[in-house]
Order: sequence, then structure tokens, then C-alpha cells
Amino acid sequence: MYCTACTILSDGEIIVGGPDFVVSEDPTAHRYEKLDRDDVYLVLDQILSSRPFRNSNQCSSLLRYIVEHSLAGEENLLRERVIGSEVFGRPPDYETSEDPVVRLRVAEVRKRLAQYYLSNRDMGTVQIGVPPGSYRATFRWKAGVPAAKMGREPQNPTSEFRTDPRPVPAPASTEVLIEPILGEPTFVARTQPKMHRIIAIAITILILIAVGALALSHTNSTERTFRTFWAPWMSSQKPVIVSIGSNAVYRLQYDYAGRYSKEHGLDNQGQEFYIPFGKDDTLSAGQFFPARDTYVALGDVAAVSHIVTTLTREKQSFQERFPNDVSFAELQSTPAILIGGFNNPMTIELAKHLEFVMKYGNEIDDTLKPDRKWVLNVSEDAHETADYAIITRIVRRNGDSPIISVAGLGQYGTSAAAEAICSPTSIHLITDPLPKDWANKNLQAVLRISVVDFKPSVSEVVAFRSW
Repeated sequence: MYCTACTILSDGEIIVGGPDFVVSEDPTAHRYEKLDRDDVYLVLDQILSSRPFRNSNQCSSLLRYIVEHSLAGEENLLRERVIGSEVFGRPPDYETSEDPVVRLRVAEVRKRLAQYYLSNRDMGTVQIGVPPGSYRATFRWKAGVPAAKMGREPQNPTSEFRTDPRPVPAPASTEVLIEPILGEPTFVARTQPKMHRIIAIAITILILIAVGALALSHTNSTERTFRTFWAPWMSSQKPVIVSIGSNAVYRLQYDYAGRYSKEHGLDNQGQEFYIPFGKDDTLSAGQFFPARDTYVALGDVAAVSHIVTTLTREKQSFQERFPNDVSFAELQSTPAILIGGFNNPMTIELAKHLEFVMKYGNEIDDTLKPDRKWVLNVSEDAHETADYAIITRIVRRNGDSPIISVAGLGQYGTSAAAEAICSPTSIHLITDPLPKDWANKNLQAVLRISVVDFKPSVSEVVAFRSW
């Protein structure tokens, strides 16, 4: 199959081809050797750790899945419905026409690959691409790299990259020039050196202009989405109320802790130490007191930090308050942001009549579909590897001021949900599945949070509703 034209595809990818650009028509015929796979995985790790990918778990997981199964030749696992089930947790029989998550994310992967190759001139030994209309990865090695290591017949020595799997020698009278544009090599044939240079320079300039326009358009689009999401709060003439949930904590009475500190030489530690109780030790209820509106989870602190940074950047004034210091009458006339789930009674009151509600300490239920729920599983050492969160955005309240709530089952969920809505580059994870007119509607979204080395990030939207 020969590519003989310059095409700008609907998802923004640009392909430039010439008569010497040949793609194999039988991609499953090739069997990759170990050294081939090592090359690919080395470059894949570099791509996934780069700026375009490291902040998107969904795109990183999807690209890794596509590359692994493409190398293995497992075409049956590279179908839209299979990818939706394996990577995004959709039911095996889900309707792809109603849930285009795979198509949206693959398009996003192509854009991020384009950003990576545009900003990295040293592309390593192999280029990885995902052609439009396909969920299979393509690989292009630099001329002679695998051949030198494995004794294969080398490619045309004037080509910087060769197309796998079969070598395509250039005619004797034709020189081939390859430019790395948008993750795909560009082939330009020439018979006259001066004319070739002029054509190559012109094409390169046009492509760079197109790439710049695409990048600017993408940046402007994400910025518009971000500002649209936050407009009801940023346009307020009153300071936005930021209500922070407080965790239920009991502390030892000061006289009991004071006696222990004196007996054990801990006078300079105040009340901040643990007493090593034995399993048979007993304490009476009178030796404890509830420390209300005192302690906040670290995840909630991180969420507040994201919210406050966003408000400050947009020059919007705010007040940080505990729930017991905010009346519901105030919420009718003042925009508010509620941080926390079970530990914030205002969040519980706001959401108790909505579709997605938090229950039993570790569960989110769909009140309209009782058989659908999301449960947080905590390991024995209380180290979550996943969390769930609800984002509730209420802008239609019969004339009352807007309210937004970020509430995780655990502290990781609250932190990651707040970070997602406060980042212009991440907020699309929330808005992409929504209908086009979401801006003027109320909405709820249930998010799945991945936790790796105690660092949370939104991995996907598992359910949403707008009204």
C-alpha cells in the first residue's frame, strides 16, 4: 500500500508520504525477536515517562496495552470492545456506539505521541506509532540497528528509519529523505538534489505550521473547557466558601497523657506521641475526648491546596471554613466548594437525593440502578491501591448560588478529584464523556482513582449523569 499524498486526518494527525513509503499489508506475518522487543520496550518506557504521558494514566495504560499485544501479534485483543473491557473496565458486551471511550483515548494517544516526537529529536532506535483507523501499533527501526545486531539484511543505508517488517529498497536513481514528524517518518523522493531540498524545506515548514496550529488549538480548547467549568465560581463578586471536612478523632485526656510523658521522659513532645498499649490493657471512656473540627486528612489538605491555588491564580477571593461554621442559608447566596465525603456533613446533605451517593464507609451506590455500586477494597495494612470519588457540580438551583463537591471514599480519591478539576490539561477526563451542553447543567461523575506509591491520579470516569 503506497502513500502518495499529504493528508490531514479528522483527529489532527498528519501523514506525509511518497512513492518510497511502503507499509506492510500483512502485519501479522512478522514475528519479533527478543532484541526487537527489547528495543521497543526501552523506547516505550521513555515515552511513558515523558511529559505528554506521565500525567495521564489512561493514555499510558492504553499505549502499553496496544504495544504489548501488537508485539505479540494478538490481533484479536486489539479490537475496540476488547480494549474497552480490558483497559477501561467496561462490560465485555458494552455498546461501543454509545460509549466511545476507546476511540477518544486512542485519538488522545496519537496526539500525545505527536507532542512527544515533536519535542524529542532523539527518537531512540525505534519509532512507535498508532495509525488512524487502527488499534495496532507500528514500529520503525533506524536503518541497520536490528540488522547489525541480528544479522539481517540491512535497509537502504540512506534511510534513517526502516518500515517493519519487510525492507523496501529505493530505486537507484532515487534518494530517500526521512523527517520525523508527528511520530511517523516522512519520505520524499527526489531526482534533482536542489529541487529536493526546496520541496523538503517547504513541506517541513508547512507541517510545523500545521503542528503549531494544532497544538495551539488543543491548548486553547483545554483552557476554554477549564474556564467554562469554573465560570460560575470565578465570576462571583463574593468570596467563594471553601468548606473542609474534619475527621472523627478521639484523643487521650491531657492528664492521662501528661502522666505518661513524665514517667517516660517525653516532656518535650507535648501530646504528639503514641502510647504502646498491650493487647490486654483497658481504658475507660472518660480517658478520651472527641477532637471535633481539629484534624484534617492529608488527602483533604492536598485537595484544598489544589482548589486554593486555582482560585488564587484566577484572582478569586475565598474563605476557608469548617462545615459547622457555614449555614445552609449562606450557601444559597454564596458560591461554595465542599472538600471531603463522609467527613463533611454538607457534602452528605447535598448529595443525599442525587443519583450517586456514598454509603457504609467504603461504597458508592447508584440509587437509580441498585445493582450498580463501586466498593473500596483496603488491604490489611490500610494501603489503598485504588479509590473512588464523586464530583458533584450544581449550577441550576432555582436561583441559588452554585456548589461543587469533591468527595473520595478515602483521602486519595478526594485529592485526585480536586487535582483533576483544577488542571486545564486534566479536566477533559471529566468533561469528555459529558453531553455537549454540560456547562449549563448539573452533573455528577464517579471517578476511579489509581494509587501508585501513595500518589493518586484519576484513571477513568466510570459513571456520570447530567440534568
